[in-house]
Amino acid sequence: MGITASDGGGSDYEQVPVGTHNAICYKIVDAGTSNNEYQGEVKKQHSIFIFWELPDCKTADDRPMSMFNKYTLSLNEKAKLRQHLQTWRNKPFTAEELANFDVTNVLGVTCKVDVGLTSGGKAKVTGVFTADGGAKKIATVNDQVIFDLEDYLKEFTGESCEASKRMCDIFEELPRFIQYQIGGCDEQGRDPVEPCFEMKAALKKGESTAPPKKKDDGPEDADFEDDIPF
Repeated sequence: MGITASDGGGSDYEQVPVGTHNAICYKIVDAGTSNNEYQGEVKKQHSIFIFWELPDCKTADDRPMSMFNKYTLSLNEKAKLRQHLQTWRNKPFTAEELANFDVTNVLGVTCKVDVGLTSGGKAKVTGVFTADGGAKKIATVNDQVIFDLEDYLKEFTGESCEASKRMCDIFEELPRFIQYQIGGCDEQGRDPVEPCFEMKAALKKGESTAPPKKKDDGPEDADFEDDIPF
């Protein structure tokens, strides 16, 4: 499945340095629709996460550092996703693309990312631009994966299949906060997090399609204990 957009825990880690870095997209995550509050207003927003590896920035064990950014899945004129994709492609969207653009097309595609700092001093992506010589699809050190929420939810609707089991494996590798955004969290000692609306619907459908539990009326043979082989 594609991810189609339209117009309409601890701190012990190596931080990416501020500046402009060569980057390659290696993971795209559909995190579903959740309520988000901004300036006192609550809105339903469908979110995705795009991850990049930075081949020229290495960790202490010589792996490429990585960055991610959260986007609302929208190609509205003011949407950050649209702005970043256009500067990544170095060309505006056509009217046809705005109606139905598959974001997964950028998996494995080169670009440059600008990295700045949040108010708390954490690294964040502030811009995405076309790579030197233009965008190209190339291999990455990290596995290139797409977390397809639609496939993942089949595990909860009674439609389990090879694709849904594959998504379960990818889900287990996602950062914990993204897992919570998708599946919710009711762990003791944490603020509760509601599952995304798609997960709620899948769980409800799974309940309605599950076979009824058999009533346990006890053993049919009152002498069953005589036959236990131990």
